[in-house]
Amino acid sequence: MDLSLFQALPQISCAAGQVLIEEGRPLAGMYFLESGEVEVHKGDVLIAEIYEPGAVFGDMAYLLKTEPTATVRALAPCTFRHVADPMAFFREHPAAALHMAEILARRLDSLNRYLVDIKHQFKDRADHLGIIDEVLDTLMHKHPRNIPRRGAAGD
Repeated sequence: MDLSLFQALPQISCAAGQVLIEEGRPLAGMYFLESGEVEVHKGDVLIAEIYEPGAVFGDMAYLLKTEPTATVRALAPCTFRHVADPMAFFREHPAAALHMAEILARRLDSLNRYLVDIKHQFKDRADHLGIIDEVLDTLMHKHPRNIPRRGAAGD
């Protein structure tokens, strides 16, 4: 993707070790990685290390209208481009929306391949782990509903 359309966006710099997005904390907008490397944690579990220019952060919180579901921390000095109003930005720059859709599709494809691998590992089990095949089958074919997260306001 040609990242030049992000050049007009405000630039944010993070030092190594600095948190850009904190799980469960309100977030305004989204960030596109321009340079550097970050790690993504959900709780105390490392989900990914990302260094690809154009990677997007805050997209799930924006799309799901919720607080961030993971923490993003700089592993090295990083620069990001900040999108304060994603809806307006994507309307004006549909190529950026397609870029984000491609990233989301790659994440989903990776997760699907992982789930299929787990299903294969546990499909013939006769013990309690054998149910994993059924649970994953349900998750892979069920359309998600808008269910409030535990711990959300009003719980």
